[in-house]
Amino acid sequence: MLKKQNTQVQIAKNLTKNLKVAIIRTDYYKELNDNLEKHCRKTLIANGVDKTNIETFVAPGSWEIPLMVQEAAKSKRFEAIVAFGVIVKGETYHFNMIANECARALMELSLDYSIPIALGVLAVFDKNQALERAGDNDRNKGVEAAIAVLKSLETLKKFKK
Repeated sequence: MLKKQNTQVQIAKNLTKNLKVAIIRTDYYKELNDNLEKHCRKTLIANGVDKTNIETFVAPGSWEIPLMVQEAAKSKRFEAIVAFGVIVKGETYHFNMIANECARALMELSLDYSIPIALGVLAVFDKNQALERAGDNDRNKGVEAAIAVLKSLETLKKFKK
């Protein structure tokens, strides 16, 4: 059973005051991605990010997410990026290829651009697992993704002192 996500963390408001966050998400499994984005936005705003500083871009599918994330990172308009998608296992190896390569590419982009990129791309074995993680509930992984980028930014700031 998934634990309830804590939406409040102790993030310095001076860190979030002018923070710009890009959300890259797919419309594949639209309702689930809508829920992930909604809970992520709510968490970012609750922790001091101005709603006008959160911008969403839609990729056609999870395979295309890394390209969109790369463009967001290259633009230097954002201090953090959150990626959302839902990949449900089918009967072929395709699921593994998409999930593994998307995750690998996002990690490489995070390191190449020194920018926090939250991996909110869910790779699940069935729709019930997706609903548990991306439903409109208190276990939504959009919360976790938002907190991950905020905590990462806070830690990264310590290296610059």
